[in-house]
Amino acid sequence: MTGTNDYAPPTTGATILRRQDEPDALRLLIAQKRMYSRAKRWLALRWFGMLVIGLAAPIVAVIFPQSAVIVGSVAGAWLFIGRTLLMYLQKRNTEQAAAVQEQFDLYVYEMPRATPRPKLPSLEAIISAAGPDANIHEVADREMMLGWYVVSENDPGAVAVAIAQRSNASYSYSLLRTTGIVWSVVAVLWAGALITICVAVGLSLATFLLGVLLPLLPAFLDVTEYIVGIVRSARDREALYREIEGKIGNDEDPVTAESLRVWQESLFELRRDAPTVPDFIHKLQRQKNEAAMSSAAAQLSKRARRETE
Repeated sequence: MTGTNDYAPPTTGATILRRQDEPDALRLLIAQKRMYSRAKRWLALRWFGMLVIGLAAPIVAVIFPQSAVIVGSVAGAWLFIGRTLLMYLQKRNTEQAAAVQEQFDLYVYEMPRATPRPKLPSLEAIISAAGPDANIHEVADREMMLGWYVVSENDPGAVAVAIAQRSNASYSYSLLRTTGIVWSVVAVLWAGALITICVAVGLSLATFLLGVLLPLLPAFLDVTEYIVGIVRSARDREALYREIEGKIGNDEDPVTAESLRVWQESLFELRRDAPTVPDFIHKLQRQKNEAAMSSAAAQLSKRARRETE
């Protein structure tokens, strides 16, 4: 592993602005997005199975009370498949995407490679995921990936890197926080609706337990773990972006090359272990989050300049 003291940040933010739109950087950026999309497809399959069980179990229990045990067995089998094969495929693609995204950051920041990542895909796999080189810029433009990090070209390099890292952590925090709120509300509403329906149709306690509650326990287990993981990951990102923010423009405790390397390592670990955020939340929040991120970056840039004047 390259030592943290071996890193020399770019001279100014202009380097980041230039390098992030170069073909080698855009290839990594496109590849990581598509790898995250694969992980989300495996997550969607898990959720689809749980949704089918959640919708079908009460209906089957009402119409065919004698099938309650069968429904419970199906739910248990799906839980096993979801928490073994599907979770493995989801996690593998997430780890690969996190490793590729780290390579993008290292390239843009001119930062030496950190700890070797066993899950980093081969160059051929990255090229295959990103598509033909001739289409790289067109794809990046269409998917709004140009100008990925918002920094000032006149910022000192270390400050520009810190602002970009903080923006990444803050942006992810906002997405995770929104995701946690959405799924918590959905879970509460669904549980309330389910109980109301069961009471309204007059299900017996035995039928409710065997035909409704037990088949749904695996789904509620996954949902609960997912929400708890989102909340934990959001808090970790909040702590990271606040730590970075506290050093920007701070003469007594300034940004150093070593701190940039430490933050980059933390970002990788958070990306690798974070729950997957559905694409529809990305799309709903993108414009709002990007506007907030740009404004925050501009304010931090001004703060850093004031401290150096």
